[in-house]
Amino acid sequence: MIEQRNYGYTGKLLYVDLDSGRWWAKSNSREFLKKYLGGMCLGARIYYDEVSPDIRWYDPENRLIIASGPLNATRALGSGSCCVVTRGAMNEGSTSTQANGFFGAYIKLAGFDGVVIQGRAPKLSYLLIGDNMAEIRDATHLKAKDSWETEDLIKQEIGQNPRSTSVLSIGPAGENRVRFAAIFGDRGHVAAHNGPGAVMGSKNLKAIVAVRGKTRVALFDESRLARLSSEMYQKVRESKTFKSGTLWIMSRNARNGRAPFLNYSTAVNKMTETQLNTFTPEYLKHNLKLLKRNPCWACPSDHCHIIRVPEGTYEGMEAEMPEYEGFAAMGSLLGIWDGITASALCVEVDRLGMDVNEVGWLLGMVIECYEKGLLNKHDTDGIEMKWGNVASIRAMLHKIAYREGFGDVLAEGVMRAAKTIGRDAIKYAVHTRKGNTPRTHDHRRIWTYLLDTCVSNTGSSEAGVTTDPKPFGLTEPSGPFEHLEIAKFVAKIKGHHPLIDSMVLCIFVNRGLPDMLTNMLDAATGWGLPWDALMDTGQRAVNLLRALNIRQGFGRDDDAPSHRYGSQIPDGQDAGVGIEAVWNEMLDTYYDEMGWDSTGRPLPKTLLQLGLPDVAADLWPA
Repeated sequence: MIEQRNYGYTGKLLYVDLDSGRWWAKSNSREFLKKYLGGMCLGARIYYDEVSPDIRWYDPENRLIIASGPLNATRALGSGSCCVVTRGAMNEGSTSTQANGFFGAYIKLAGFDGVVIQGRAPKLSYLLIGDNMAEIRDATHLKAKDSWETEDLIKQEIGQNPRSTSVLSIGPAGENRVRFAAIFGDRGHVAAHNGPGAVMGSKNLKAIVAVRGKTRVALFDESRLARLSSEMYQKVRESKTFKSGTLWIMSRNARNGRAPFLNYSTAVNKMTETQLNTFTPEYLKHNLKLLKRNPCWACPSDHCHIIRVPEGTYEGMEAEMPEYEGFAAMGSLLGIWDGITASALCVEVDRLGMDVNEVGWLLGMVIECYEKGLLNKHDTDGIEMKWGNVASIRAMLHKIAYREGFGDVLAEGVMRAAKTIGRDAIKYAVHTRKGNTPRTHDHRRIWTYLLDTCVSNTGSSEAGVTTDPKPFGLTEPSGPFEHLEIAKFVAKIKGHHPLIDSMVLCIFVNRGLPDMLTNMLDAATGWGLPWDALMDTGQRAVNLLRALNIRQGFGRDDDAPSHRYGSQIPDGQDAGVGIEAVWNEMLDTYYDEMGWDSTGRPLPKTLLQLGLPDVAADLWPA
C-alpha cells in the first residue's frame, strides 16, 4: 500500500551532478509537497535554498530545475507540462517558464517528480532518465544540430518508440549561449522566457530525455479526477483557443490595436484585409499540408499540427503550426504581411533554438535603427535590414544563433545590444529595465500586461491578467487606463497563474475556475485544501522568486519599462496616452496591495503569513 503522502506524487526528486556524473534521489515529505505543490513554487523553494546570491547564470553552481506537479501523468487535460526554474541569462534574475508536451508526464512515470541539475559536463552530453535511473551520455555527435534534428537522432539512438520518449533540447543558440536561447521539447513546445537554453548550454547539456517508465502514481480518487477532467473538457471544448490554439488572436489584436506593428513605431494596423486573412487558422489549414496532429499528453484540442509548406519559397519545409506570439513576432512586428512566411520564420527560430518573442523585438529594433540611419551595411555585415526583408531576417537569425559578426552583439538581447550599438538605439529598444522583453502585444494599450511584465519575477508576464476575474470574485478595471484600479487588480489576481504553473497544467485547457481546480487537486492528493490556501501557494511562489531577485540586488528602479516600451501611443486610437506619468503611483499601489514596502521588498508580515519565516529573516535581518 502506497502511503497517503505520495498521492499525486512519486515522492522523489532526481538530482544530477554533471561534474562527477553522479545522480541520486531525494525524498520530499507530504508536508513539504503540500506547502510547495510542484512546478514553479517547488522549483523556487529549491532554488532559494540551494543557490547563493553571488552565483551567475553561467556558473556550474547554478541549478536547472525541471519540475512536474501533482496532476501530471493523469487524465487532467494538458497534464504533460513541465516547469523550468533557474537563474536566467536575459536579466540574470529568477526565472520560471513552462513548456507543454509530454515531459512532465514521462518524468513522473519514470519515477521522479522532477530533476535538479547542477555542475557542468566536461563535454557536450545529454541526460537520459528511465525507470528510477539516470545516465549521462556523450552528445558530441549532436553538436550544432537543431532542436528537431536532436530530438530525432536521440530517439533513434536509444531505440525507444518515439511516442514513449520526450526530449528537451537546445539548438545551436543554446550551445553558443545566446542569452535568449530556449529549451524545446516534443517539436514545438518551448520553455522560452529569460534564457533557460543558455543556462543549459553553459552546462554542456544538449538534451534531457525522459523515457516513459512503469511507475504508477497513486491518486486519492482516480475516478473522481477522471470525471472532473471530463467536466473541464465540456467547459473548454467550444472555445476558439481549444479549436485552433491562439492563432485566432492575430485578427482581433490587429483590429483593436493590441498587435505590435513595426517595433511600436506605430499603433495602427498596417495590413490589408487580404493580408490579415493569411494569419487566420482557416487560411493556414487550407493552404498548408497538414501532416498530423501533434497533441500534448491528455489533450484533445485541435492545434499543434505538424504541417508542410506545399509551394513557394519554403516548399517542403515541415513545421509545427505557430501560435499568436510567433505570428506577431515574425509578422506584424517586422513588417511581414504573409502568414505562411511568418510560420516558416517561426520554425526557423525554433530549430535554431531561440525565444521568438525576444527575436522579434531584437530584429524590430535593428530594422528601425537601420531605417533611421543609426546602422548601415558596414555595421550589419553587409545585410540590408529593412522592414519585410525576409532574406535579410533569415540571414541575421543564423548569425545570432552562431554568434557570428554583428550576430554576436545581438545575441546579448535587446537591452544590451542597444547599449552596444549606441547612437540613440536605446530609444527604440522595447524591454523592461530588468532586461527581458515582453510578450508580443502592444502593451501600451494593455496596462495590466505592461505593469505585470515589469514587476514580474519570472522573466515574462506572471499574473495571468487576461483571466476572467469573475470566478475569483473580482471585477475588471473600469477602463484600460484606470491606473490605480489596474494596479490593485494585478496584485489581487497575482497568485492564479503561478498556482497553475505550480500544479503544472496547460493554462489553455484549464480555465481559471476555482471550484474545479480545487476539486481536481483534492481528487489527486486527498488534501482538501480550500481555494484561498491554493492562491497562497501561487503567492508563495511569487514572493520566493521576488526574494531571490531582492537578494540579487534588484529593486524598485528595475520595476519599470524602457522608454519605448512605456512610451505614449503615437497614432490612431488613444494617440497621446502614456503610462510614464502615473507609473510611480501604480507601483506604490501595487506594492501596497502585495504587502511589500516602498522599494518592492516583501514585508516580514507578508512572508510570515505565507509560511516563509526563513525568507523574512534573510530580507529583514534586524
